This record gives sequence, structure tokens and C-alpha cells, in this order.
Amino acid sequence: MTTQIKAAAALALLASLLAPLAADAAPITIDFNITSTVPNNSYAAGVLGTGYFTFDNSLIPLSGNGNVGNQVMGTPTLDLAFSWFGATFDKTNASIATLTFANGSLTDWWLGGTYTPQICGLMRLGCVHSAGTSADFSLIGSSGGSMNDGVHAGIGSGYGTVNWSVRSTNVPEPATVVAFGLGLLGLAAMRRRKTV
Repeated sequence: MTTQIKAAAALALLASLLAPLAADAAPITIDFNITSTVPNNSYAAGVLGTGYFTFDNSLIPLSGNGNVGNQVMGTPTLDLAFSWFGATFDKTNASIATLTFANGSLTDWWLGGTYTPQICGLMRLGCVHSAGTSADFSLIGSSGGSMNDGVHAGIGSGYGTVNWSVRSTNVPEPATVVAFGLGLLGLAAMRRRKTV
């Protein structure tokens, strides 16, 4: 067996071994918008906020059902961006608090600010941090959310209407990766025939 065929066979074997890994590690991105529905002295109704967050699908429980994360430690967040009432949040000051799954699909989620325990105590992802200096949110979830400046009550939890969807992500199928490896093997064999 020539060196080229050995190399192609090794690539095909490696591709077939890595195929399950490629299928397992996939980011899931949730796009959402939230519209304030109840006005008060600080916040008007009808103000649209938009955002997204991304997590790894390895967080989905093996059974496909259950909650991940909590308001103390939160959940690993790959990416996050959210803006509402002129305030902007990202991974530096916000994170996924919890994710809930049923039959392998996301059914409920909550985001919160990643504030320090010295200011917020134990429940850092459910805390309002700004103490009146800027707009802030305590929790935004699939069922509603709140905006608060730390002094005024803001839009209370559940008074922001949320729409959300899972962004489609292209993940290579294991069969595609294996076919690529086999194609390399075939090319090497054809090249060998031409040189013989």
C-alpha cells in the first residue's frame, strides 16, 4: 500500500471517528423580542426590546427533560446580546439563568444580570443592580420580563410580552463527514491507478 493510500485511509478513519463529535457539539441560538405592555412613571408601553442568547446543546439533559441552571450560578452562556429602553447587555453583565427542556426541546428560559454577590446577595441573577443610575432588568424570560432602574418599579415581571424562536443552525451530518473521508480515499486510489 502506497503512502498516499495509507494517508487517505487514515483520514477516512479519522473522519468516521470524529463524525459523532461533530454532531454532538452544536450551539443553539434563541432570538427573542419583548414589548412593554404596562406603562408607569418611568417606562412607556409599546417599547420593543430585542436580543439573542446562545448555549451548547450538550446542556440538554440526557433524558431530554428537566431544568438546567439556577439564579445563583446560572448556566454556561456562549453568547448573549440584549437591548431594551436604551440599555444594552451582553455576556459581561448578563447570562442565562435557567433553561427548561421537554422531549429534547427548549420550552422555557430565563436571563438575568451577572451581578456580584456583594451587591446582590446570593440571588445574583435575579437582582437589580444599578440602584437608579441606569436602566436595568432583573429577569427576562420566555413568559415575560421586567425593566427597572433600581429605584422605580419599572415594568413588572410578566408585563413585557415575549416572542422567541430557535435560530436554525447547520450542523454537519455524520454521514456527510464519512462520505468526505471515503471520497478522499477514492481519489487516492484513482491517483495510484494512474501512476501504476
